[in-house]
Amino acid sequence: MRVAITGAAGYIGRQVIQRLEDDGGESIIGISRRKWNHQFSTLDYHSLDVRSSSLPDLLEKKDVDAVVHLAFVVNPLHDEKEMHSINVDGTRNLLEAAARAEVDKVIVTSSTMVYGAWPDNPPQLTEDAPLRGHPTYYYNRDKIAVENLCREFQRQHPDIIMTVLRPCLVLGPTVDQFYSRLLNWPVLPLVGRHNPPLQFVHEEDVARAYHHFLEQDIGGTFNIVGSGTMTWREVVETAGKRAVSLPPALLYPLVSLAWRLHLTEVPPQVLDFIRYPWVASNQKSRKAGFQPRYSTRETLASFLQGRKKF
Repeated sequence: MRVAITGAAGYIGRQVIQRLEDDGGESIIGISRRKWNHQFSTLDYHSLDVRSSSLPDLLEKKDVDAVVHLAFVVNPLHDEKEMHSINVDGTRNLLEAAARAEVDKVIVTSSTMVYGAWPDNPPQLTEDAPLRGHPTYYYNRDKIAVENLCREFQRQHPDIIMTVLRPCLVLGPTVDQFYSRLLNWPVLPLVGRHNPPLQFVHEEDVARAYHHFLEQDIGGTFNIVGSGTMTWREVVETAGKRAVSLPPALLYPLVSLAWRLHLTEVPPQVLDFIRYPWVASNQKSRKAGFQPRYSTRETLASFLQGRKKF
């Protein structure tokens, strides 16, 4: 099987490549914007923007069978248009390239954030729950737009297996994202009296999920989350930090001002995700044969242990 992986140089891409290389049976085409002197023996790497007009030619020339789409901006940019261009226009270009190359399957990355954090969310959100996102958080809007593109792609190309994976917050020894760096802060806020449950998934489990769905011909949408939850206060205190309750009327303007002044990498909309619940069920992915090895609590412990090494 010839597999093309966008975002190949990222921490999840590298782990997926390692698993495929360990299998020994796949031809791997890696695609990322950055220059990358990798150590993989079988990887055919191309420094290429996912929005590039040459992407369709590359997939067609390499006679790709399957595509794993990991090329997304996770850390919020102040330039919303650029973030939208990479995340949504890049996905559109990738899907058009996959159709032209007549691939057999496409696996696209979404997020459980598409459900949105809302006070009336059920205890566990299943894959058929409405996508309510966030009214002003553009990362969520982009992910919902990506899923809409995937649904239209599946309608137009029913012969191609389309799989959408929705991981929750990813942690692990090599994860370095804006939300993981929050746990470097000595003091972290609670939004008023709110203390919602959170869930994490280990980076190794996310890579295993892509590997699993590459091996299996299973289309559809699947939450990829670790078992169990922890409250936000538990997370903060387990990380050895102090949790301080601040009223929403004070906290939101403060974070908004810090964001506008480029004093923080956390936009104010993220506060809703430590204010309201957005826990997703993993029953559907389990029924499809994928079982996470790490619980939410074990994932956080692995992340914190890995951080001590640096």
